[in-house]
Amino acid sequence: MRSSLVNLLLCTFLLKVSNTEKITFENVTVRWYVGKEKQETVYTSDNLKKIIPIEEEKVLVWIDGSIPILYEKSVSDIPNLNLLSLSGVGMEEIKPGAFGNLPLLEALFLDSNNLTEIKTDTFVDLNVSYIDLPSNSIVLLQPGAFKNFKAVRVELDNNKLAELPSGVFENCTLGSLSLSDNLLHTIAPSALSTIALTRLSLFGNKLEEIQPEVFDMQELIALDLDVNLVKLLRPGDLRNLPKLKILRLARNELKEIPEGVFNNTKLTRLDLNGNKIAKIARKAFDDMPDLVALYINSNNLTQWDNNWLRGAKSLAHISVNFNEIMEIPDEAFKNYPRMTSIGLQGNKIRKISAKAFDKLEHVDFYLNLASNDIDSWSPDLLGNVNVVLLGLNGNKLQCIEGDLKTVFKNVEVTNLRNNPWNEECVNKIEEFIQTPEELVD
Repeated sequence: MRSSLVNLLLCTFLLKVSNTEKITFENVTVRWYVGKEKQETVYTSDNLKKIIPIEEEKVLVWIDGSIPILYEKSVSDIPNLNLLSLSGVGMEEIKPGAFGNLPLLEALFLDSNNLTEIKTDTFVDLNVSYIDLPSNSIVLLQPGAFKNFKAVRVELDNNKLAELPSGVFENCTLGSLSLSDNLLHTIAPSALSTIALTRLSLFGNKLEEIQPEVFDMQELIALDLDVNLVKLLRPGDLRNLPKLKILRLARNELKEIPEGVFNNTKLTRLDLNGNKIAKIARKAFDDMPDLVALYINSNNLTQWDNNWLRGAKSLAHISVNFNEIMEIPDEAFKNYPRMTSIGLQGNKIRKISAKAFDKLEHVDFYLNLASNDIDSWSPDLLGNVNVVLLGLNGNKLQCIEGDLKTVFKNVEVTNLRNNPWNEECVNKIEEFIQTPEELVD
């Protein structure tokens, strides 16, 4: 009899412990919005549906407090849940099955927690617009973590992912994925190729190359690879990205741009800023008919090739600021005569060929030659080129021959500040302008 009583008491104790372990919401503050905001402190509940009103109208929910573990069915069977914020609640684990049957859920915020892994089936069958997981400590995404998952955007920024295995996004439909500021050095060949991404951000990782078998995404439009360790581009690297329009490769380790990487692509914007590029093949940018903007700032280029960009009929912006270019050759811009902006600031340009601007028709906004070593400016150098703003500030000009109103007749605003003008030229400039402010306005 005594033995039976002891066993009964033990079973009762274990049952209570088991039930206690599965309590997700304890001593937390729940705020929800359905027409008007309401706040409630919750002492004990195993499911969010027992806390908030289950009405036809959409409900938005924010929870503050400590939720170390999100147990199975903690957030399930809530037909009107539209937004759920579990940001910064100290969450360490999400049990598979915690989320389910949430037909109106659009936004799920799980950022700024202590999650270290996303287990298989954690987000299985969810259909949301946005899921936010940045600023955790996630080191592992298990295969099937997002199985049968549908979303417009998923953010996994600022975690500790070093590898992305295949199968994580099994049978998943996803528009935009951000994995910025992780430690990624390896992505499995099939990890991303089956989810029809249109935008992918891998900013701030440790990737060393663009592998065509990894970047096999037929619908991808924008790819951000800024701040990685890419050292080499090879012909054909982009061959499996037929719809790519925006490519960011700034602040990598590139030293040269060969032919065959960007040719015959649909790129509209290409960012190569902040690399170590010293050489660009003559035909590297040929046959890019959709290219609108090219950025090669802060590299090591010493020469400007007037043969670059043949067939770039849509080009409007080119920026090669802060390189080491010393000369602008004849017909430097012949392949793109109608520009919005040309940036050559902060180079070492001393010589500008007399025919440098031949075949350039107009610059709708800014021709920037500031902070170079230009010490002379021929009166007819610009010819009939129309320029809105011409930057010649910060050079070594002591004077400019001729009537300045004639020299700059087709320029709306000329910035001539911070040049070592001799006294004769200062007087000429004062006649050219009404106030010193007009030098920069």
